[in-house]
Amino acid sequence: MTRRRDARNPALIILLMCATLTVMAGATIAPSLPGLQDHFASLPEAGTLVPLVLTVPGLAIALMSPIAGFLADHLPKRRLLAAGIVLYVIAGSSGLYLDLIGHILVGRAFLGVAVAGVMTSSMALIASLYTDAERARILGFQAAAMSFGGVVFILAGGFLADLHWRGPFAVYLAPMVLIPLIFLKVPRGERVRDPMDDGHPAIRFPWRFAGIVYFGAFANFLVFYTLPLKLPFLFRVLGIEQASVAGMAIALLTLASGLTSLSYGRLRGGIAPGIIAAGAFAVLAVCFTVMAVIPPLPVVFGLMIFVGIASGTILPNATTWLYSRIPPQMRGRAAGYMTMSVFTAQFLSAPIAAYLEPIGGLSAIYAFAAAMATVSAVFYLALGPRVRSGQQAPDTR
Repeated sequence: MTRRRDARNPALIILLMCATLTVMAGATIAPSLPGLQDHFASLPEAGTLVPLVLTVPGLAIALMSPIAGFLADHLPKRRLLAAGIVLYVIAGSSGLYLDLIGHILVGRAFLGVAVAGVMTSSMALIASLYTDAERARILGFQAAAMSFGGVVFILAGGFLADLHWRGPFAVYLAPMVLIPLIFLKVPRGERVRDPMDDGHPAIRFPWRFAGIVYFGAFANFLVFYTLPLKLPFLFRVLGIEQASVAGMAIALLTLASGLTSLSYGRLRGGIAPGIIAAGAFAVLAVCFTVMAVIPPLPVVFGLMIFVGIASGTILPNATTWLYSRIPPQMRGRAAGYMTMSVFTAQFLSAPIAAYLEPIGGLSAIYAFAAAMATVSAVFYLALGPRVRSGQQAPDTR
């Protein structure tokens, strides 16, 4: 290991810790949803508004991420990251003291603005500080950190939700310790030499290629978020009332995802990114088909492992594929649009589930997820060999 890489290790650890905040933003409070539903049961619109507590940050993230990406390309990334964390702590913890569902949703929206800044700037910093040779491994670490952090935060959220539905909101106070560390240990964003550094400043953003990659991230998270959104209610159908059980199931899901992401840099070998995506979506299609029949508890826990493996493959595969073709001067925007894709899917999961549940209950929701995964698998298999292998198709627009 070189001295230069040693110097960047503290920065890498801090950036990986920042990556965990994206999971905390949503899934940490998932075990609280039944308690929130009971607390606001007197409101006629509670069935629609309460799930939005989990997913409304996704809308704010989706709207703000392109702006955050533009800022990350033109302002110091480190300052943007620190400012995002300050807002994250304030907005995330607002559920501890706000009483009206509307006010809570406003706080969650500002949390989404914060996540847009944190996720985009941290991804852009990683892309800037590491070359292609290192980037696949580091982005795998980032996805793993998101999952492993999710295990801790989701378990904490489950146990705190057993005490009170407000309990999980206290977890959002933890990231304040990162703020001084960012200025002490994280570089300003100077780039190491990259093979693509000789690109012309006027080069256009490769929308066609990027859109192919963004579709996979969108489809993956649209399917994935049906689990934290509806698992607590599935367990109620199975006769299990403890919120901590749902927390453990979601934690198992994120643990499996994290272990897979951690190994992505070693396991991908020479397999084309499109083929990896197609295989992972095929696994998701099978898993959600089984979920649609409302299986018994042991089967649900087993499915969490396989869903985690598939989902944990798709995210680092997508980010590695994307950054291998994006010009250095556009990495912030690329990160912004990737973040927008992920969290647009998170936000849409709630209204889609609300529309499908009256039609066919939880089975309809999971059948939709299975269908979406199937379409995605077929899409990546149907791509031309050059695109599947990661070679950029020319963009004529």
